[in-house]
Amino acid sequence: MTSQAKEQAIEAWHVLVCGLQLAGDAFDLGASLTLRRIVQPLTVFDLAAAGAVGFREWAVLEPMAPAVIAEIVSPVAAAARPGYDALTKCWLASALLVLRGFARHTCPAASAYSWNFIAGHQASQSPTFQRQLAEEGVRKAVYEPRGSLPPFRGQLLDYHLRLLMPRETRSTPIDAVEASWIAGHFEPFNRLAADDERFRFALEAAMDWRYAKDPRAAVARVWAGVESLLAINAELVYRVSLCAASAIATRGPERVAAFKRVKGLYGVRSKAVHGEPITEEKLLTGLHESFELLRALLLDAVERGAIRTEEDFHQELLS
Repeated sequence: MTSQAKEQAIEAWHVLVCGLQLAGDAFDLGASLTLRRIVQPLTVFDLAAAGAVGFREWAVLEPMAPAVIAEIVSPVAAAARPGYDALTKCWLASALLVLRGFARHTCPAASAYSWNFIAGHQASQSPTFQRQLAEEGVRKAVYEPRGSLPPFRGQLLDYHLRLLMPRETRSTPIDAVEASWIAGHFEPFNRLAADDERFRFALEAAMDWRYAKDPRAAVARVWAGVESLLAINAELVYRVSLCAASAIATRGPERVAAFKRVKGLYGVRSKAVHGEPITEEKLLTGLHESFELLRALLLDAVERGAIRTEEDFHQELLS
């Protein structure tokens, strides 16, 4: 069966979410996406039960089980073009959460059925196991359990042992107001990510710099995203600083300060990329402030529905 045929046979993808607090049980994120609470704790025994029916990498998730909070549900039938398939739409929802400041969450795995079906499974099936044990013996109860999970269909996603985290992150629970913002912006965000290569490149940089092996590599990745959004290839320092400041700050002292700040960050970028000496404190500060710049530029594009063009910058700076 082809990968497309396999997806057509799956009704929805359920992407596991770790490290994200919810103010309610479920929230509509737009485009038929739902952020839903995992009701029961996910234990190593539940994961092993999933392993017994086909989830070969189940043990990899064991250290993350205590942080399991929710799942993003994406129906396959609702994934329409232009845009992304059902599973990638979950990644987009996660990306929007990162852009909104919820950067400490991860989405390590996906399943064709709900993780709520897996979490708490062993505890709920204990009476069935005990009855089968008494009626049929140990061998049948262990190797042919009556209450086993359906065959697992899923995969690991972005799983990493180490993450570089932004200094400025939101720890408040996701609530109806935040979910409403995401739902209201998801469709244009989806189209922008699907249709604009520069935006997609910058968005990927905003997500995967956290997986870099060291802060210098992370700075380089973040600034690749910034430069992609600004599309400047001459007089880099001055024009990058000027254009970025015009996008993230209002005219007057605030924009002047933003110009100077971005110019300083570009200096950190140059030292990081070219291997020049720089203190760890200055490097890390530059990394986190550079990410905030990239985040602001991406949110600006999301809210406008498009990346700013050279003409947009001219109008902002000169009109």
